[in-house]
Amino acid sequence: MHVSYYTNEPTEGLGINCLSRESNEYPIVVNCAGNFVTEIPFVTDNVSGREDFYLMYIDTGTVIFDMPDGKCSASTGNIIIFPPRYGYRYVFSGDSQLSYYWVHFTGSYAKRFLDECGFSELPLISDAGENNRIISRFYRIFEIYESRGSFFRQELACALERLVISAANSVVVRKKRSFERSVKHIGAYYNTDLRVPELAKMENLSNSRYVAHFTEQFGLSPMAYIVRLRLNSACDLLENTDMSVKQIALLVGYEDPRFFSKLFKKHIGLSPADFRKR
Repeated sequence: MHVSYYTNEPTEGLGINCLSRESNEYPIVVNCAGNFVTEIPFVTDNVSGREDFYLMYIDTGTVIFDMPDGKCSASTGNIIIFPPRYGYRYVFSGDSQLSYYWVHFTGSYAKRFLDECGFSELPLISDAGENNRIISRFYRIFEIYESRGSFFRQELACALERLVISAANSVVVRKKRSFERSVKHIGAYYNTDLRVPELAKMENLSNSRYVAHFTEQFGLSPMAYIVRLRLNSACDLLENTDMSVKQIALLVGYEDPRFFSKLFKKHIGLSPADFRKR
């Protein structure tokens, strides 16, 4: 079952793509919205993108997106936003039911509004979680389309703003709870050869977005966070054991004791030997 609503009906012979437009006439303009449900595999390939913003919320299922830094999966609870004129491609394999809600919008205030809500780096895939409030915001947009009252355009704009704010609030909450899997993994294996792609995959994020969100939450990049854990462990071993510097270096993940000593002094301000003496 699919539902689709359009602010202006498609021109005969041109199809719905004619409704993909940019406008500065009003602050927020909702062009169209709907809910798409299927179990049939498909590929959406819009190489030139749209003229308006494209926001999608996945209710159930998983879609594979081609993002600037590689393929990235988006599944239940994920918000996806594409900017105007951004070519996008996504694939559904048909291994389960897919249901997603979508809305296309434009306006002189649209980009600034997204920036203010934390959606400044586009395109994006963010985790808003399974959220009935977001879905209810979409249904409010559908209701406005069905009623088409006297203040149709203004009501659509208000409903779109509430939808984006609900999504932004949910993403902020989820971010605070996120990284649990990768942080636990880092804590257990900080002295091994950890790589960002491995950690990003645990959180279902692209490499660049994992680094950006991790840094925002912890104040350190993932690799700097790992270095801090290694050096904290080294300090503890220097204080409480009689292991040699070489042994400690190996134990916390550094095969070259000279490199370890230089790194230790750079961050701690003392060489390992001087630290132990103090």
